[in-house]
Amino acid sequence: MTRALSPLTPTGLADDFFARAEVQPERPAILGPRPGERLGYRELAGQVRALAAALAAAGVSPGMNVGLHYPSGPACIAYTYAIWTCGACVTPIPTELAGAEKRLIPHHIAIDGIVSGSRGQVELLTGERHQGVGQPGAPLPHQATYLTDTRRREPPPGLAALHPAFIRFTSGTTGSAKGVVLSHRSIRERINAANAAIGLGPEDRVVWLLSMAYHFAVSIVAYLSHGAAIVLPANAFGVGILKAATEHRATLLYGSPTHYELLTHDTSGLRLPPLRLAMVTTARLRPELAERFHGRFGLVPNETYGIIELGLPAINHDRPHERQGSVGRVLPAYTLKLVAATHADGDRHPGAVGAEVPPGAPGEVLLRGPGMLDAYYDPWRPRAEILAARGGWLATGDLGRLDADGYLTLVGRAKDLISVGGMKLFPQEVEAVLEQVPGVAEACVYGVSDALQGELPHADLVSAPDAPAPSAALLDAHCRAVLAPYKVPVVFRQVAALPRTASGKLLRRGERPSAFVTAKG
Repeated sequence: MTRALSPLTPTGLADDFFARAEVQPERPAILGPRPGERLGYRELAGQVRALAAALAAAGVSPGMNVGLHYPSGPACIAYTYAIWTCGACVTPIPTELAGAEKRLIPHHIAIDGIVSGSRGQVELLTGERHQGVGQPGAPLPHQATYLTDTRRREPPPGLAALHPAFIRFTSGTTGSAKGVVLSHRSIRERINAANAAIGLGPEDRVVWLLSMAYHFAVSIVAYLSHGAAIVLPANAFGVGILKAATEHRATLLYGSPTHYELLTHDTSGLRLPPLRLAMVTTARLRPELAERFHGRFGLVPNETYGIIELGLPAINHDRPHERQGSVGRVLPAYTLKLVAATHADGDRHPGAVGAEVPPGAPGEVLLRGPGMLDAYYDPWRPRAEILAARGGWLATGDLGRLDADGYLTLVGRAKDLISVGGMKLFPQEVEAVLEQVPGVAEACVYGVSDALQGELPHADLVSAPDAPAPSAALLDAHCRAVLAPYKVPVVFRQVAALPRTASGKLLRRGERPSAFVTAKG
């Protein structure tokens, strides 16, 4: 049941997938998660069409926006494409969120119905009648339910004209809650731009380790549009990843630093197949972890720069060992410049905002190129208005440095800069120093208000497994040996875990976790 398109209706991402399935019907589209499990392109296309028919019978029609509240896996992929086949837009509602966080999304984004997973997942969304965002309606395949009565606001007037495919509820680059609107055209542009470096094709088999609610619009769509197979491990433990990669002869690995950590801790003796790329996303890869991964598997991870507003504008695909820690040069389709940034308290760093920084100096990353977001949803800001604020450039809020060869290294976020008596420091610089101390697994440095200095750096630390926590005196001495005094944290706290967003990014603002040891530096 493919959707009939009028001559004025632009083709969508589901059409791209169906066209690919016609070309290579017998090639694998999804491998796993159970051993020996295989879903070919023809079979997956049949599942998508069947789900689209079920959704249409439940009331999904062109122009609607449908929330997808379903765990990562083959059914999540099929449901996303089925919603697109119906002519509707998808808003992911991550299953990783708490119930209250999930119920918040329809209050910011107009959702006409929700496809939700098992009964327990449905109850997390509906809650008590006066708090819920929908009522269970028609049952759907794969133990899903279609929730109705989910509309809590009206959509922006300009939304329909964009032919939206995906609306990601996110903090965006500025830190305030909003939705990022991506059209079918923008997603297609960004995956084609990224593939100029990645080179995906029908021979590729990509080990997938991330949440589909957060990473679908560039990654999964790119794999299926270019004919690759998606390898789904049975679990995210090191041995599970290695078994899946070996069984299915993987050519690419795509995961977060956490997954690379799990792989390095594996003691099974299993090896990875000869991968073309071992791509890292969501967060900075610690140099020590990169070296351990290289020592264990003989591969150097390829760091990437992923932005929901733009896609993957930079990938260190050509010199990952020589330029370790860098996300590479911007891809051919994109242009980058670094300008003086603004600190969260309004202070400028360094120089006048908007002025390009000298070579080697840190500055805010501005980008332009294909696949830009089409709008911010709430409050509504179309692309032209967003870009006009910075003279046609997308202001990412990220801070970076360029070396002489144009390789970009990210050094932090403008809003995370800590201002100590008018002097600025990057938390990531201090965290990297702390993570060199034996016994420290992870560090998070953040600013705390101070009446005299403006802010002072504090550090939260997670101890390495089976290792004693280092003393505050040792931490202080180690920092003072390599850092300027104003960069040294004045308080060190031992915590069980560092707060992160659902997509894995470190949180340096807001409520801090409870500490079981606190000491002055």
